[in-house]
Amino acid sequence: MALDSTRVALVADVGGTELHAALAHLNGDARPHLQALRPLPTPNGRLQPALSEQLHNAGLQSVNACAVAAAGRVVRLPERSVVRMGSAQLTIELDDLSRATGASRVMLVNDLAAVAAALPLLRPDERVAFGIARPERTGVRLVVGVGASFGAAVLTTEGSLLETEAGQLDLAAVSADERQWLNRLAPLGRLSVDGLLSVGGLARLYEICSGLPDESARTIGQRALAGEPAARKAMIVFSTWLGRAVGNLALAYGAWNGVYLVGSVLDELEDALDEPAFRKGMEDKSPMAADIGAVPVFRIHHPNPSLLGLAKLALNPDARLPA
Repeated sequence: MALDSTRVALVADVGGTELHAALAHLNGDARPHLQALRPLPTPNGRLQPALSEQLHNAGLQSVNACAVAAAGRVVRLPERSVVRMGSAQLTIELDDLSRATGASRVMLVNDLAAVAAALPLLRPDERVAFGIARPERTGVRLVVGVGASFGAAVLTTEGSLLETEAGQLDLAAVSADERQWLNRLAPLGRLSVDGLLSVGGLARLYEICSGLPDESARTIGQRALAGEPAARKAMIVFSTWLGRAVGNLALAYGAWNGVYLVGSVLDELEDALDEPAFRKGMEDKSPMAADIGAVPVFRIHHPNPSLLGLAKLALNPDARLPA
């Protein structure tokens, strides 16, 4: 069935290497329908030609709305919003979205903020409890992404979105063992959360444990599940520090109602992510250990939750966008 362009939104998730896009429309229910488009390589320079190509491939000249998520900080100024993605040498301007798509409603958000927008739309099988199932509640919730980089976003009780640069926080060493690890990981001083809790950080951690460089998260996870000592050690250290970072963010934002984990590293690790070590790090928050221990943690199982969240924002005129 042909889509009516006046009731359709183009949504796009721009990563470091690929651009994933879809046409979004409502079918009479609250959850938007997504019609996936062919992924394209993330362009250098400007995004406008890639969006125009996606519309052309879909047989459309324009759409009513366009929403784009990018893996980077969205700088919001009085007259413009812009994100610069250093990994792809790409600059995305809000005005480019209207020029490329003819859309009267355009928005540009951080990729994890888009995932946060999707939380109310996820089906039970798309949010799976990590560890002991704890009751899911509405209210302030936290999304944490672990992939090429580390990031976080918050969905407030009122439905507003908070974008963060949590990956640039200092990585905290609590125990003597962790201080030794930190000295090995960052002999010259500061190490950011992103420096360890990312695809590159995990590979570096495993190299220190095993002497083998440049292994993928999937390979490290498979070796850990097979019982390889170096991989098991790397996963325990990684999972504990991930729990510490998540617990810190949950305390900082008051995310008592749920933490949602997403990202390519976690997808590749699958069951190798050590839940007891994660919980130990997360709950080591005396005198708030019991409070943080009651926070439910979920892993998101959806092919592209950021596109679902973007569709919700694009198709809902009353959606609350990040300030």
